[in-house]
Amino acid sequence: MRVHSLFVCVVFLALASSAQDWQGCKPKGDYSFNDVKAAVRRVTSSGMYSGWDEKTFNRSGDLVAVAVLKSIDDSEMASPKNAKWVLRVIRDAFECPQYCVKVTDDRRPRITLLLLEHLNEITRGKMQSDIKEVKQFILERAGKAH
Repeated sequence: MRVHSLFVCVVFLALASSAQDWQGCKPKGDYSFNDVKAAVRRVTSSGMYSGWDEKTFNRSGDLVAVAVLKSIDDSEMASPKNAKWVLRVIRDAFECPQYCVKVTDDRRPRITLLLLEHLNEITRGKMQSDIKEVKQFILERAGKAH
């Protein structure tokens, strides 16, 4: 009984420690979720955009939408200035999905399309034409990736 309990504890601790930092995991030559979140925060808070940020977004695809949702709350995202940055970041994420995005699942804009709908709701349609243009661009690019 004691050996069985010890075995269960060891297995549990091994699983818990291995799942602890999934956000830091990254495919070879790619960016981690933490890298993408940091780039989103940097761009939206500073209003500055570097080539490194663009490269991070270009290689991350749909993961960028998840990073936006985890990094920016709705009240911040609803401001016209931040909404424009979010649209730029999302557009860059799908600039070249078939060649730049290494993770195949991130080439499809599933979360991104939901984020665009949400962005339209929280901005109360004020950015509808911009959102529609970005959505059309993303669908066109993502269609070429498959």
